[in-house]
Order: sequence, then C-alpha cells, then structure tokens
Amino acid sequence: MKKLVFMVFALSAFAANAGMKGSEGYKFAGEIAYADFCKAVVTDDLNLLKRTIRSKVGEIAHSSNHVLRKLMSEDGMKCNNTDLLEFSKQREAKDVQAFLSRAL
Repeated sequence: MKKLVFMVFALSAFAANAGMKGSEGYKFAGEIAYADFCKAVVTDDLNLLKRTIRSKVGEIAHSSNHVLRKLMSEDGMKCNNTDLLEFSKQREAKDVQAFLSRAL
C-alpha cells in the first residue's frame, strides 16, 4: 500500500512540474486574480483558459460567453499591454488563438 501511495504522489508531482514548465521564467504583474488568462496564453493551454473563463462567471458577467466578450473588448483584459488575441499571436499559442478568433 505504501508503494502505491508513493507512486501516486510521485506521478502527481511529475505531472505538476510538467504542466508548469511552459510558464517558468515569467512573472505576472498586475491583478493576480486574472493571471491565469495570461498563463493560458503563455502555455497555450486551452483547458486552463476555459476553466478561468468559467470561474469568472458571476464576477465579470452572467455567462461564459459574456465573460469572454468583456475580456476581448477594447478595454478588456491585457497581457503585456496587449489584448488577449494579439498576445496569443505573439506567443504563437495556436490553440488559444484559434479559440479566441472563433469567439469574435
């Protein structure tokens, strides 16, 4: 039983490190509550982007679609002083870029 618990723990630690590798060396400055939007672009993690959008329902807008529209608006979310779509193009985040392009 101890071996099984150790293996699960070791695999979890490995998966966590692998998932974070893409954003190493980057520091988010600004409203920490919105850092995951930029992290999703930096790591090209579409699932993280969708989870973060869903987590902001009720805080930013009443539905995921409205949250996304507000984030994509002219005065919406910025990463590195650039809107999300342009930032995803700069970072070559193909999955996130395709999703955001379809949302427009």
